[in-house]
Amino acid sequence: MINLNKKFLIYGYGISGKSIERYLSNKNCNYNIYDDYKKTTNKKTINKDYLSNNINEYGYFIVSPSIKINKDHLLYKYKNKILIDLDFLSLELSKQKIIGVTGTEGKSSTCCYLKEILSKKYKAEIIGNFGNTILDNKDLINYLSKVDILIIELSSYQLDKAKFLKLHYAIITNIFSDHLDYHNNIKKYINSKFLIQNLLHTNSSLYLPKKLFLKYQRYLNIDKKRLVFTNDRISIKKDFVNYLKELNLNSIRKLVHTIDPKIKIETNLELNELKYRNQLIYNLNNLKIYNDSKCTNLNNAIYKNNLIKSSRKILILGGKLKKQLKNSKFNVSNTLVLIFGNNSNLFINHLNFINSNYYKFINLNELTKFLRLNLHVNKYNYVIFSPGGESFDCYKNYLDRGNHFNKLIKKVLI
Repeated sequence: MINLNKKFLIYGYGISGKSIERYLSNKNCNYNIYDDYKKTTNKKTINKDYLSNNINEYGYFIVSPSIKINKDHLLYKYKNKILIDLDFLSLELSKQKIIGVTGTEGKSSTCCYLKEILSKKYKAEIIGNFGNTILDNKDLINYLSKVDILIIELSSYQLDKAKFLKLHYAIITNIFSDHLDYHNNIKKYINSKFLIQNLLHTNSSLYLPKKLFLKYQRYLNIDKKRLVFTNDRISIKKDFVNYLKELNLNSIRKLVHTIDPKIKIETNLELNELKYRNQLIYNLNNLKIYNDSKCTNLNNAIYKNNLIKSSRKILILGGKLKKQLKNSKFNVSNTLVLIFGNNSNLFINHLNFINSNYYKFINLNELTKFLRLNLHVNKYNYVIFSPGGESFDCYKNYLDRGNHFNKLIKKVLI
């Protein structure tokens, strides 16, 4: 349990840092603020010299989850005192059931599916990496008193640091190589995802596909008794979107049945999808165009593309490519690959083209001009905009990128 009588240091004054400050201020806690880069007139702010000379007076250090605490970091010796904003929920929760969801891709979709299904009977809310900073709620106690089930989307950064957050249920959707700039290697990244088991209450379970566990078990030291394996056999394979949805729903079905066996989930359940996540934006004249701007993982983009059993398909890649495993190569089959942005050559270096070809473009505008000239001439059946890279090279976020693609594709279809 966090002792609010101790002195806190808020390390980093971004969105989560300011949220924590409001929370600690409301609790009349003693705290200071430090940021390596941002200057602030806040009276609670200290400089690096003060921090170095007085670091032992702090009982806890609250950091942004994405801050990497390596051996050279000032706080490395104090890792056991490091907290994140979600740890403070341990002080506020009572009767609520808490579900943690992690994975490389599909976390947000799984959270939304869970909320939609559970909301038929319970008051369910989503927080965490999903974008909602719960500690900012003006009347947190009153807000939480009305919540029956809290669904928390958890990144590998959060799992690497969380200490006091406790879960009643947990799901891992999938694991692809990701965030290697933070975790350094695939083994550490995989283990970070499975740290979610350490947050579970006694006798609580972790739900995941059996194939996922078998693939990575050599990296893990895990209590198998806590694992609940979900069905890997998927009946829907014609549409890659439904195939991926069904994979997530298999875990959701088992978890929801544990929470409340009376809640029935139909086989062909219609659920609301996240914007720009495998979104079908055009379906006419034997042509389907998908906007999957939310995809920022190259491995996942190629995986989805290869689920489509057609030789008349176009995959659009681009953006800021995340660090990949050295010498890693992904097989892209029977596809015309169009790559935009300054990272085009980096994408190409990590792809094996099997019965496939590629073209490079300066930006998405130039790419869609090419698409307009070639799309109907060659009678393609699928266009998948699944960039596989982060959006920050040219756009504010994946939503901005997805919106731009939609506007450009309208001109293509004229």
